[in-house]
Amino acid sequence: MQSEAKNAQDTGAARGLLRAALLGLSGGMLLGGLALLIIGLYTRVAPVDCTDLSNVQCGFARDAAVEMGRFQSLMGAGLLALGIAGGVLLARPKKSTPAA
Repeated sequence: MQSEAKNAQDTGAARGLLRAALLGLSGGMLLGGLALLIIGLYTRVAPVDCTDLSNVQCGFARDAAVEMGRFQSLMGAGLLALGIAGGVLLARPKKSTPAA
């Protein structure tokens, strides 16, 4: 009887620890996605420094910055969505199990 109560307590503690770790991971994805989204948007609109570059090189640098900013924005938005989805799934209330 006592060992069953201890096993149930250990299982509950392990579940709580796993839930806290996954919530931390979701929070990290939220912050990382937000930072990547902001950096990507800034990269797309920030002017490229073309000093000491030819017209062809400056055009290439501009195109590369725009494409990199687009990619960063997409990946940041994806991470942000994944973090929100994980947080919502983990923050929902637990279903109570019927006592047997």
